[in-house]
Amino acid sequence: MLQGQKASPKDKLITEATKDDYNQLADFLNQDNKIHRHLDWFSPLDWLGSQPFLIERTNNRIQAILCTTPENRQAAWVRIFGTPKNLHGEESWQRLLPRAIQKLRDQNSRYLAALALHVWFEALLVDSGFVNRQNILVLEWQGKFPNQIVRNQAVRIRQMTFDDLPIVARIDQLAFPPLWQNSLVGLKKAFKQTGISTVALINNDIVGYQISTSMTIYGHLARLAVLPDFQRKGVAHTLVYDLLKRFKNRGFQRITVNTQSDNKPSLNLYKKFRFKRTSERIRVYEYHL
Repeated sequence: MLQGQKASPKDKLITEATKDDYNQLADFLNQDNKIHRHLDWFSPLDWLGSQPFLIERTNNRIQAILCTTPENRQAAWVRIFGTPKNLHGEESWQRLLPRAIQKLRDQNSRYLAALALHVWFEALLVDSGFVNRQNILVLEWQGKFPNQIVRNQAVRIRQMTFDDLPIVARIDQLAFPPLWQNSLVGLKKAFKQTGISTVALINNDIVGYQISTSMTIYGHLARLAVLPDFQRKGVAHTLVYDLLKRFKNRGFQRITVNTQSDNKPSLNLYKKFRFKRTSERIRVYEYHL
């Protein structure tokens, strides 16, 4: 190909990413490229060796990457999509997405979802047939506890241990639909990065948990789940109350939580603790496979 000549689709090579691509991918991610990164506990490079993770190259240079590795058997997220700023990302997206979708179908996945974190990325989703079915809302605690604390006296709260994680993963799978479930691998990553993580016990059995992150004076309730048989029995209320007390005792000045716009029990819970909705909102798009 002559210098300055635009590469045709035939000149582009699409391969599945492997651990041998680590250095070149790290280089690509560290440059000033146009990148969508999913909000989870993983770095893009953690997904090397898992599929679908596709790389498009021209003359052995990365032109685009797309990772849609599933979280579980039914649901996958767009973990990362990236192209150089000076190239037409739409063209690479249209070449990579069908291959990723076919791979997911081969794996019997049912959904592919994505967070619209950038205007340019949201446009790609809409043009490709993704549908906005719900949104993620950001709520912020105002520093005041409710007048009445609905605590379940049978619930005991203790710090989570690494050995608790298989049970925590089981609770997560039972408490959430597939799209919002965290895998055991994901929860292990989360546990290693948390500021405060606790479990709720009744009769020494774990029935709920929460995982939170912290940075200096900022706290974020990242995950809260209760076994279905113990929901609406004050377990979640007790977990949140205990967490807010811990944050407040540490002098944290801002505490937030994310929840789905259609998750009414969750919204009602945080309303009781005087969380207020912020102006932040993240649209969630889904593609049925």
